[in-house]
Amino acid sequence: MRSLERISAAVITSVLVSIADGTVLLMTVGLDFTTLALSMSALVAVFAASAFARWRRLPQSDRLVVSAGNPIVLPAVGAAICLCLALVGTTLLLAPHPNEASYSEFYVLDSNRQTVAYPTNVTSGTPFTLILGITNHENASDTYAGTVSLGNSTLYRFDNLTLIQGQNVERPIPISVTSLGEKQKLKFTLVDSFDKTYELHLWVNVRAP
Repeated sequence: MRSLERISAAVITSVLVSIADGTVLLMTVGLDFTTLALSMSALVAVFAASAFARWRRLPQSDRLVVSAGNPIVLPAVGAAICLCLALVGTTLLLAPHPNEASYSEFYVLDSNRQTVAYPTNVTSGTPFTLILGITNHENASDTYAGTVSLGNSTLYRFDNLTLIQGQNVERPIPISVTSLGEKQKLKFTLVDSFDKTYELHLWVNVRAP
């Protein structure tokens, strides 16, 4: 039973420490693969060094002996603690976070709904199409207004676009420019009902027909 107790204690301690580490990360720097890997590596190094130092201090005959009484007590207590920490960690993960960032996703795609073929050289007076996308992550319904402009000229405008939480819309934007010049800034501006402003830029060369 001593060998079984050692195995049980090792497994339970490993799970317990992993849950505790994840809970601490979640409440501090954030829980992701990088932070979890670094913190677990540090804990393994600390525990390994501590175990080795304690092992060296033990007499040779006691190095593989567990001086415990009832072999069921330690696994039972460890399992109870492990279960409590698991419940706390799960609650923290699933509970709504009032300070969670709310935002609107705002993006522009080319005419093929991709990001690889934006027009950079356009002809004055020849229309082209871009796809304007908006996704509401504001945790509430939101109403949007936006413009597409080149310099002081407004090329496209929309308003009163209402999206519920999580809703996405993509709409084709026909654009025609007449101002000749190199490296002109085509600006996409989005304003929502929470007075948040988002801007995207594309640089275009406008040439004569």
